[in-house]
Amino acid sequence: MKEYTFGKKAAGTVLHQLGMVLAVTGLFAMDYFIKNGMMQFVRMYTIAAISFLVSAFVALAFLTSACGVRDQAGTEIKIHWIDQIYGDLLAIFFISITMGLVAVMRKITLINFSLAGLMVSTGCVTYLADAVFLIFYLSVVRRAKADMLWKQTLIYQVVRLLSGWNKTRELPAVTRKSRERRELQKVLEQIAEGSMDVLLDVDRFHGRERDMAICINSIGIGLSHAVEESIRNEKMKADLITNVSHDIKTPLTSIVNYVDLLKRENLENERARDYIRILDEKSQRLKQLTEDLVEASKISSGNIKLEMQNIDFVELLYQTGGEFNERFEARDLTIVTKIPNQPVFIYADGRQLYRAIENLYTNAAKYALEKTRVYVELSVEEENAVFTMKNVSKNPLGSEGDKDGDELTERFVRGEESRTTEGSGLGLSIAKNLTTLMGGKFKIIVDGDLFIATISFKMACLDDKQKL
Repeated sequence: MKEYTFGKKAAGTVLHQLGMVLAVTGLFAMDYFIKNGMMQFVRMYTIAAISFLVSAFVALAFLTSACGVRDQAGTEIKIHWIDQIYGDLLAIFFISITMGLVAVMRKITLINFSLAGLMVSTGCVTYLADAVFLIFYLSVVRRAKADMLWKQTLIYQVVRLLSGWNKTRELPAVTRKSRERRELQKVLEQIAEGSMDVLLDVDRFHGRERDMAICINSIGIGLSHAVEESIRNEKMKADLITNVSHDIKTPLTSIVNYVDLLKRENLENERARDYIRILDEKSQRLKQLTEDLVEASKISSGNIKLEMQNIDFVELLYQTGGEFNERFEARDLTIVTKIPNQPVFIYADGRQLYRAIENLYTNAAKYALEKTRVYVELSVEEENAVFTMKNVSKNPLGSEGDKDGDELTERFVRGEESRTTEGSGLGLSIAKNLTTLMGGKFKIIVDGDLFIATISFKMACLDDKQKL
């Protein structure tokens, strides 16, 4: 926003007064030359007088715009002490001074001055007259901008007194409205930043601003209640999942233990052995689901402790990839890696980052199309380390229009429509929430059957000792 500083206003005042003095003295010099038959100077002084007069009006236009405000928005009008004088009294004083200066100017024209004396005398009188004019004119401008031109007059006060008005004298309407709008804007900014408990004193507002203050208070109260209700519901859901999961764990542990004991029995009945095998698979799946539920609940509620440190992303990826080689070979999947040879350090929790990466590898091992390639890449983009995993899904991914893969990172949602596979639908959700908790970014892109998952972190700043 362009500001009208004191220096700019002072420069405009000097240019205006200089232009007026030179313009008026130029006119008197023209009259002097005409009376003394020096016509060769008349044209030059005429052009000079007109030029200086134009510059004086340009400077006056600038002063009119800048008067009483700090910037072009004009949100607040600065009132000076002279503006507190009744306008009609100030006008009488100005007219009286002006008439006196005009009388002095007339007497100067009757005196037989030399050219130098004429220009000095007329210049001094012009300077005084212009100074008085600027004081009165700029005061009128400030009053008009502050909407107090009529109210700050003696006539208005007499009429107000005679009409029986007992209202206390208030700030100018423009100043009041500007103040009220600034307060409204300030509170709206606080609400946008998350401060829901901010309330306005509606008695300090008037007209439309008062209606807006009432609405803003209602919005703040409504948002506060909505946020509290949402937090309460989320906490209830997290507590429910945690409690139910813990309640399931005890009998489930017994089931797993008894199934394990049955497996050790030398049962001759082939059908009984098949039943035990099925019980073992289902109990292990239920145990994994229960653990995932507890973990997802902890992560979503933020009830997890992070041990942040500088991690070599490259080393972590090599370690994770090596652990999944057998699982990928069992499904005839080929891993194509593109990882830098030098270390790439990020600031994260090594254990939680491993779990997030592990979930992506597990997702590919379960749902990638057999006899295809799984592409794993780690790249450095500006100041970020970006891990990308791509694979072709053996089943349709999500729903139509979900190219950003938002549905796939929701709880209990998997890429395939059927629920016949062993996944819990929590892996991608856990990976996303863990990444977000550590300050990273998790993104999924779906293009037909192509599944692309990316995890990005800002690279860590290492000192010389850490580099070694």
